[in-house]
Amino acid sequence: MKTKEYLSQAWYLDKRIKTKERQLDWLRSHAVYVSPKLTEVPKAPSIRRSPVEEAVVRITELENEINTSIAQLMRLKTEIAEAIRSVNSMECETLLEMRYITFLGWDQIAAQLNYSQDYIYHLHRKALALVRVPSI
Repeated sequence: MKTKEYLSQAWYLDKRIKTKERQLDWLRSHAVYVSPKLTEVPKAPSIRRSPVEEAVVRITELENEINTSIAQLMRLKTEIAEAIRSVNSMECETLLEMRYITFLGWDQIAAQLNYSQDYIYHLHRKALALVRVPSI
């Protein structure tokens, strides 16, 4: 795996978590509109779940997926942070952490480090060359 792909894994996982959280918000907001059909004559018990049950089950499943993904993201960020610390250059480590741990954009990194974007790109290439990707 290439260094940049390795370091970018956390960013992609974070985006997937945020997508699932948006799905969860949508489910929660629409679950209040799901109501059971009421009839005067009771029916025989059904094996199928009611719409309310389906909504609750899907919400619970999605919450579990999100929690699992968050735990995976935490482990991945720890692993990436260890790889970044092996660079042994404070300037390069700082740039890599800003980019791959906190997911800042290039313009934000340049502003916070008080460097031009061209120098940030140069420093990024240098930093990537110093990272040792663990064998997986």
